[in-house]
Amino acid sequence: MKRDYDVVVVQRRVIAPQHVELIVESPDLASAQPGQFAHVLTPGMLRRPISFSRIDRAHGQVGLIVQSVGIGTEWLCNRQAGDRLNVLGPLGRGFSPPEAGQPWALVGGGVGIPPLYAALQAWQNTVHVPQVVVILGARAAAYLIMADDFGRLGVEVRTATDDGSAGQHGTVLSAVTEWMGVHREGQMMACGPTAMLQAVYQVTANWSGRTQLALEQRMGCGIGACLACVVATRSPGTHGSQYQRVCTEGPVFDREELVFS
Repeated sequence: MKRDYDVVVVQRRVIAPQHVELIVESPDLASAQPGQFAHVLTPGMLRRPISFSRIDRAHGQVGLIVQSVGIGTEWLCNRQAGDRLNVLGPLGRGFSPPEAGQPWALVGGGVGIPPLYAALQAWQNTVHVPQVVVILGARAAAYLIMADDFGRLGVEVRTATDDGSAGQHGTVLSAVTEWMGVHREGQMMACGPTAMLQAVYQVTANWSGRTQLALEQRMGCGIGACLACVVATRSPGTHGSQYQRVCTEGPVFDREELVFS
C-alpha cells in the first residue's frame, strides 16, 4: 500500500527563472531509486508528479525541483523552509543501475534533468564506468538547470540551447549522435520533453547500447487506478502493442518496450 507523508521543507533555492528546488526531510522518501517520483498535494487541486533531484539517504532528505507553470506549481514554488507538504511516494519504476565497464551518457532537457542528477549521484562512486558524459538541453542558458551541480561531480557536461546562448545552437540531438558515433556500445539514460525523447528514441534505433527513457506524462492518481497516464508499449513475444501506466510500470522504460509514433 502506497503511503503519503507530511514532510518539512528544510531548504529552498531558486535555480532558474520559475524553477525552485525544495529539499524536504523524509527518511521514507529517501529510500527512493533514481527515476522514481513523488506525488505532491497542492490545495484544492490534483497532486503534482515531481521526480527526485537528489536522494540523500544518510540525512533522510530528498530534492524536488518545481517549475511554476500554473496555480498548483506556483504554490509549490512559494513554499519556504519550515513549511509542510503532503507527499505520496516514492512511486513508479526508476532507472536500472548502469552496467560496469560500459560508457554512460545522461541526456536531459528542462525539468527532465533532475532525475539524471540523482542517478549520477547514486551510482558514480559505486559502479565503475570508463566514461561519463552529461548532455543537457534548454531553451536558453538561464534554464540549463543543475549544469553546475553536474560539473561539481567532475564529469564532462555538454550543453545545447534553442537560442544558442550556451553550448551548441539547437537541441541535444547533435551531441547524442556524436557520442554514439564514438561509443558503438554503452548505456544511455534520458529524460525530458516528449519531443526530445522521441528524437532520442529514433536516433538510437540502430545503436547496440541500452537506452532507458524516463517519460514525462500528465497523471491523475499516481498509483495506477485512473489510467490517465497510459502509453503504448510492445507486447512481449508479439508484433502487437499494449498500454502500460507511466505511474506504475514507468516512468522509466527500456527503449525496446516503447512504441513511439
